[in-house]
Amino acid sequence: MHKFFKMKRFASVIIAGIMLASCGNAPEGTTKIEMPAEQSAASTETAAPTGPIDPVCEMVKDSTWTEYTVHNNDTVWFCSDVCKGVFAKNPEKYVAKAQ
Repeated sequence: MHKFFKMKRFASVIIAGIMLASCGNAPEGTTKIEMPAEQSAASTETAAPTGPIDPVCEMVKDSTWTEYTVHNNDTVWFCSDVCKGVFAKNPEKYVAKAQ
C-alpha cells in the first residue's frame, strides 16, 4: 500500500509540472496575438470601478448584494454582513472609500 501512495504522489508532481510548463502556451491550431506595448501597459493598469464599492474589502458591487446602510444621507453597500459590521464599528475610517 505504501508504494501506491508514493506512485500517486509522483504522478501528481509530474502532472503539476506538465501543467505549469504549458502555462501561457496557446493550444495547437490557435494564433497568439501580441498587443502593442502601449496597449499592453494600459491594459495592466487598474480601471476605476464602474459602480459602488464595498468600502471595507473594496469589491465592486454586484446584483447579489443585499447589505447596506445609510451614512450621512448616502447609501453604502456591502458584500456581506461582516463588512457591514466592520464599517459600523468605525465608519469614518471607510467613508472616503464609499464615495
